Amino acid sequence: METKIIQEQTKNCPGIEYSQGIETLIIEGRSIPENPESIYRPLKEWITDHFETAGDLKVKIILEYINSGSSKHLLEVLKILKDYQEKGKGLSITWLYEEDDEAIMELGEHYRDTSGIPIDVEMLLE
Repeated sequence: METKIIQEQTKNCPGIEYSQGIETLIIEGRSIPENPESIYRPLKEWITDHFETAGDLKVKIILEYINSGSSKHLLEVLKILKDYQEKGKGLSITWLYEEDDEAIMELGEHYRDTSGIPIDVEMLLE
């Protein structure tokens, strides 16, 4: 299974990687970059490229914290995914949160309700 790193994880930026073979995109870590567009623009471009050549995609989002600038861009990513789903592409999104992290859990529910895309909001199992 080949893994493509779209964004290296740092202290302030989430790691974004795609595992080919299992068709899974993982966004993980803290998202508080000074310039969120520099993180999320390449992701949006990757999603477009992916759906031009492939059908299905599983997305797992595991964020510890996200600031408002990143939140806006992540919502745009979800809307792009929704557009592809409406065009018949197979898509599943899972939002994972730590057991005691009610704020991140509620944020996942907010994205689900705001984007209109089915998102499974689940507790992260250790």
